[in-house]
Amino acid sequence: MQKNEFTFPGLNVRIKEAQNVQLEILLEFDRLCKKNNIQYQLFSGTLIGAIRHNGFIPWDDDIDVCMLREEYDQFLEASKKELSENYFVQNYHTDKKFQSQYSKIKKNNTRYVEDLVQDVDMHQGIFIDVFPYDHVRPQTFKGRAQRIAIDQLKIINYCRVMRVNDTEKKKSLRTAKKATYYLLKVIPKNKIDRLITKLVCTFNHKEEKYVGELSVSTGKQTYESFVLKKEFFYDSIEWDFEGHKFPVPRAYDEILTKNYGNYMKMPPLKEQEPHHGVIEINFNTKE
Repeated sequence: MQKNEFTFPGLNVRIKEAQNVQLEILLEFDRLCKKNNIQYQLFSGTLIGAIRHNGFIPWDDDIDVCMLREEYDQFLEASKKELSENYFVQNYHTDKKFQSQYSKIKKNNTRYVEDLVQDVDMHQGIFIDVFPYDHVRPQTFKGRAQRIAIDQLKIINYCRVMRVNDTEKKKSLRTAKKATYYLLKVIPKNKIDRLITKLVCTFNHKEEKYVGELSVSTGKQTYESFVLKKEFFYDSIEWDFEGHKFPVPRAYDEILTKNYGNYMKMPPLKEQEPHHGVIEINFNTKE
């Protein structure tokens, strides 16, 4: 199968068409970061794509980038004044119903609707993900307590999305989550959002050797996989990605091997499919 033949399940849309828009967003993000001397790196599946394919993994349906928290905060400030009006930085500050602790950059006047959040009244445009990395203390009591507290609060916050509750396989947990859905109606979401962010930044006031991605990766196994040496973020090299140059960590092999094992090996055909559950795509809602 050729790269441009992958399509979204149930939609007559080639994944390559969405990737072209995501690359456009990445180029705008890169422009803003370079202008403001903000360091970032390609991340996760996008990093695998860069190293293995010099571009997207053919069936990947998003772009991931990451940066240290101080760089992330600089990006958010710069974006308020300098990001093209064609795009919108989405986080719980700018879009009150957004569930996560990281940011997305979305293209205005597009639709890219994921199944689980299709009922959430928020910006549903084509996006790239921007993940902050924060100081962590793995293998310590305080570090484990931080991870567990954040993880539980995020689970509670996601109970606000009924479709997420419905995916719970255990009946008892599904019932508990649905009950929590109604209890949370009297608790302002921004209070929990701000508490999670405070916990995420617990160790940022001190110098630490390690950093972790705490906005998503707080399950024990995933958390440990994505903990990195902070020094990796200060040593980037340029790498080809879809005909452009973007920063990747010089230690990409060590990082990807820790995250994914043999990342250069192609997965089985049955796993070569997009993972965001996109059910609706519109590249220009003005038409």
